[in-house]
Amino acid sequence: MTSMKLKLQRAKRTKLGRFLCAILGDQCGAVAMEYVVIALLVAAAVVGIVMVFGSRIANMFTQSTKALATEESKMGDLATEVKESRGKDIERVEAQKGHGDTIRGTGEGGEGGGEAQ
Repeated sequence: MTSMKLKLQRAKRTKLGRFLCAILGDQCGAVAMEYVVIALLVAAAVVGIVMVFGSRIANMFTQSTKALATEESKMGDLATEVKESRGKDIERVEAQKGHGDTIRGTGEGGEGGGEAQ
């Protein structure tokens, strides 16, 4: 007998040897082991990436949060400007109506060139 067969026969005498032979001898177990190895490699890669880039990613989220907070305060200022501008536009339109000028044209009472008569 070859040395490999002898080693295999000796290994089958122990519980661990029988267990390993049962797992390694079954094709389903071999495929399952391949998936376990792939999962371990992916997990190790994720852990490595988090260790290397973790602080950078955290800083990026912190900066984006601060930027969003700043944009919200700027949006409040912009909303105030829009309200003021709208108020001025309404005043201007009312003044034009008083002079007989309307958005649809000129004339008394707001009737103008845009409507069919």
